[in-house]
Amino acid sequence: MKKIIVNVLVLGFMTLSLQAYDQVERIQDMQTMEAAMAQIQKGVLYNNKKMALQGVENLKKASSKVEVAPKGLMDYSTVFAKKQAANIVKYSDKMKSNIEANQKHAAATNYTKVLSQCISCHNKIRKWSQ
Repeated sequence: MKKIIVNVLVLGFMTLSLQAYDQVERIQDMQTMEAAMAQIQKGVLYNNKKMALQGVENLKKASSKVEVAPKGLMDYSTVFAKKQAANIVKYSDKMKSNIEANQKHAAATNYTKVLSQCISCHNKIRKWSQ
C-alpha cells in the first residue's frame, strides 16, 4: 500500500513538473518574433544579408513554438494560430530565398505577407479592434 501511495505521489509531482506552454512563454516568443522582424527589416535596409538571414531564422524558430489554448469546445483559435504560424514559416522561407538572391523588393513583399499573418492572428486571437 505504501508503494502505491509513493508511486502516486511521484507520478503527481512528475506531472506537475511537466509544464504546458504558458502565457509567459507565449509573450517571450512574441517578443522574439517582433525582434526578428525588426532584425530582418534592418538587415534589408542596411544591405546586411547575414543580419537579415539571422532574423529570418529567429522568426521561424519562434513562430514554430507558438501555441494557443482553446477557450471552449467550439473555439478554433488553436487551429487558426497554427495555420498562421505555418504561413509565417512559409513566407519566411520565401524571404530567405529572396534575400540570398539579392531580391530586396521580393523580400520586402514576403516581409509584408509575414506581417499580415501577424496582424490577422492578433485581430482574431487578441480581439484587436479593426
